[in-house]
Amino acid sequence: MRLAVIGAGEMGHGIAELAALHGHEVRMRDIKQEFLDRGMERIRWSLGKLVEKNQIRPDQMQEAFDRIHTTLDLAEACRNAWPS
Repeated sequence: MRLAVIGAGEMGHGIAELAALHGHEVRMRDIKQEFLDRGMERIRWSLGKLVEKNQIRPDQMQEAFDRIHTTLDLAEACRNAWPS
């Protein structure tokens, strides 16, 4: 499944992370690049904590992180987002 997550803030980055961990491609959109950057930093930190706790392997962390793509463009975020 390909998902669009609108907003990289308190809830958005967590939704994107969880979806990516479960194998979904995610396009995360926000209105400023700094918000997207902060969201991705939070995701990397959170995935790192899961690795530290041996809840996921480092390769699973990288695979999940690689499934998350960012954009400032709402139309781009929603393009090709559909349930499989």
